[in-house]
Amino acid sequence: MVNKSSLSRRHFIGIVPAAAVALNSCKAGDHENSIPSPDYSIPESGFHGREKNKRDWRGDNRSGRVIFLSHCTLNQNARIVHEGDFPAMFEPLIDYLKGKQVGLIQMPCIELYVLGLGRFDVREGMESPAGMKRLTRIIDDQIFTMREYLFQGFEIVGIIGKQGSPSCGVTRTWLDGIQQDGEGVWIRELKKRLVAENLDIPVHGVADFKQDETIKWLEERLKKPYDKSSFSASK
Repeated sequence: MVNKSSLSRRHFIGIVPAAAVALNSCKAGDHENSIPSPDYSIPESGFHGREKNKRDWRGDNRSGRVIFLSHCTLNQNARIVHEGDFPAMFEPLIDYLKGKQVGLIQMPCIELYVLGLGRFDVREGMESPAGMKRLTRIIDDQIFTMREYLFQGFEIVGIIGKQGSPSCGVTRTWLDGIQQDGEGVWIRELKKRLVAENLDIPVHGVADFKQDETIKWLEERLKKPYDKSSFSASK
């Protein structure tokens, strides 16, 4: 039987330092055709930001509130080996959001998308030229989605990152072989884009066994009922 404590993240990540060699050795121009650039200019596609595409969303029971969540809060199966703390998801957090009728938008697991399930040397792999190229492509998609929700009058309650993650940590991350204060690669780059796009969306970190702290943060954010007048194209 595998001893989980002997194969924790702090041990496992250092087992094969050369694991990210293929990514680290990529040049910026490598695989140019394998990761297509997004095309948001398709004619008649409902391109976001066009006034004629703004709708009045008050005709059904939708809440008008959404939140962007790190992938593993809804799917523990994506976490690095021996680091899945729950069978499937962060149940207290998810149950709370369901009770408040907040739509859950699951962001991609950046580590999985860049490095796969059997990953190690996570930060090095994501910060390689090829890793950053893929990460930027995924950020494009998330920013597009956020901008469209806001344009259409929805409320984005926030972005929830996973504390301690080398990718999604907000104030705690894995760096230089230890847990320490700092940002994960994904959160760091996503926050840069939020600033560049003038998107004022709060980013908060949730820790595996301190979900109650995040729920308290959300309670403050959700105190005021959502004003559905902003949900109309004719406001």
